[in-house]
Amino acid sequence: KLTYEGKIVFNIFNDYNDTFYPTSLNTSGWSSTNANAVTSSSYKSLGVTTTHTLTFIPKFKNEDHSLSMMLRGQMTSGNSTTQATGEYGLPSGTIQSTGANGIISSNFSTSAGQWRSMYFTFSTHYAYKGRYMLDFTVRRDGSTKFGPSERWGNFPALSGRWNISDEPFMKKHLPWLSMLSIRPGWGISGTQPGAEYLYFSKYANGSSYTGEGSVYQSNIQLKKLKWEEKESFNLGFDFGFFDDLINGNVDIYTGTVRDLLMTNRAIPTSSGFSALSYQNVGKMKNTGWEFNINGNRIIKAGKFSADFNVSFANNRNELTEMDPTCLASLNNEFNRSNGSYLTRVQLNRSFGSIYGFKYKGVYQYSEYTANEVKGVSGPNAPVVRDASGAVILDEKGNTKPMYFCYGTSSAYEFKGGDAIYEDINHDGNINELDIVYLGSSLPKITGGWGFKLQWGRLSLNNQFNFRIGNKIINQARMTAENMYSNNNQSRAVNWRWRVEGDETQIPRALYKSGYNWLGSDRFVEDGSFLRLNYTQLSYSVDSKILSKYGLSQLKIDMSANNLFCLTKYSGADPEVGYGSYGIVYDGAKTPRSRSFTVGVTIQF
Repeated sequence: KLTYEGKIVFNIFNDYNDTFYPTSLNTSGWSSTNANAVTSSSYKSLGVTTTHTLTFIPKFKNEDHSLSMMLRGQMTSGNSTTQATGEYGLPSGTIQSTGANGIISSNFSTSAGQWRSMYFTFSTHYAYKGRYMLDFTVRRDGSTKFGPSERWGNFPALSGRWNISDEPFMKKHLPWLSMLSIRPGWGISGTQPGAEYLYFSKYANGSSYTGEGSVYQSNIQLKKLKWEEKESFNLGFDFGFFDDLINGNVDIYTGTVRDLLMTNRAIPTSSGFSALSYQNVGKMKNTGWEFNINGNRIIKAGKFSADFNVSFANNRNELTEMDPTCLASLNNEFNRSNGSYLTRVQLNRSFGSIYGFKYKGVYQYSEYTANEVKGVSGPNAPVVRDASGAVILDEKGNTKPMYFCYGTSSAYEFKGGDAIYEDINHDGNINELDIVYLGSSLPKITGGWGFKLQWGRLSLNNQFNFRIGNKIINQARMTAENMYSNNNQSRAVNWRWRVEGDETQIPRALYKSGYNWLGSDRFVEDGSFLRLNYTQLSYSVDSKILSKYGLSQLKIDMSANNLFCLTKYSGADPEVGYGSYGIVYDGAKTPRSRSFTVGVTIQF
């Protein structure tokens, strides 16, 4: 049997966006470029995708054999245009048009784009007696995002399956084993960069020179940029017991990414540029496992039955090869700034490690005395202590004050009401030597579980998901509690330190001063959670009753999404993305919406 299918798809996208920023929301006055600022932008794109598919399924006299083959080719071509205009300093908030008299802003630009890609793929599937299966696929991709010499990539894949439970000896000796199969697999996939024109020299308008305009080269040609390739190995097992009353699967996988694509690769500025748009920089290893198990009508009692499903997974990424200068660019150095955490991407180590200071509370007093004098002095004061907690005295018998980065331009002597950071080496100086490991943004385990309860025609279906053991930097809480600027603050700052002797966990307010919100475990929170993703209650009316009214089906459904989330995390939503080189920040992510749906299905 030979089958041909042709398909043409048009992808048309138009976007128009107008904004207005009134001066009443701007704290910098009329001199700011945000004072009564208006912008107008548009984006238009057209893409055409043509796909041709040829499928061949031969017929064998011996029905123990089955074979199918497919050949497919696809080409995508598209173009886009973008333009934006902007002004500020409009005379009135009622005038919100870029056509009005105002000062032209830097948001004034036009651009155009084109792209084209093509691929050919051949795949074949062979099976013998439904027990032994083999699949082979090869794909050849071409993209205009690469230079002429590196435009094409070849990506093969090979997998097999052995249904052990279908062997005669298994059916004879283990009749309760309804499914047991092994699934090995290997393959290579490719990733291309997210920008066009990388192998061209691009030019842009520069500053005026002697009253004349100028043009400068804005990029470095990337003619040798390659496809990022990921070679993966997978070993899977499927199992089922008692006619699939209980069934599930286990997958173990490992992958190696070669010619890893890195965006904005920093380079020496002596080249005339600060970064390369993309560069192939090294190798990365990905390992993990997944486990799923299901129970079908695991409990049956009269009209009542119960199903369940459980899944667990774990995944790790680590770099195995990278140029030292490139690796160094992924790691930020201690910059003596508030709100900053260190990141450390190291070879053969998992991503997501968080490094910062240990937060110990707030200094109660500025002056130290062994015994507390209410409102005047006390033992909880910024003085140097040894490993046992004893106060260290100088040669004159006086206490030594605690400093932040003593001997630098950022030197600061701590006072009462300031944050306490653990002095790891007990030298009386809080600096980079006191930074420690605070946890990982990667969860130790992720997964989900659910159950379905049914009694007659009434059923209740629930599905949960969870994440355990990951850390999140609550940047939104940091911003709302730092009392460093005139930004809005949370009500937690009402319990801040105000006068000598106050006992609190919130430091004093210091406008544009002090170091009360350094990157520390104060803002690193446990991101573990359990969420009820979905619940549905449904009822089907008996068909015998419906037949009297000329109906064959009447079903009523009530469902809800995101009903609740159990977590200790104080932010809006603990389900923050992870998986990049660095650590996970939550900058006030918009929480998932909660929705309710009622549906009725009627069939005549």
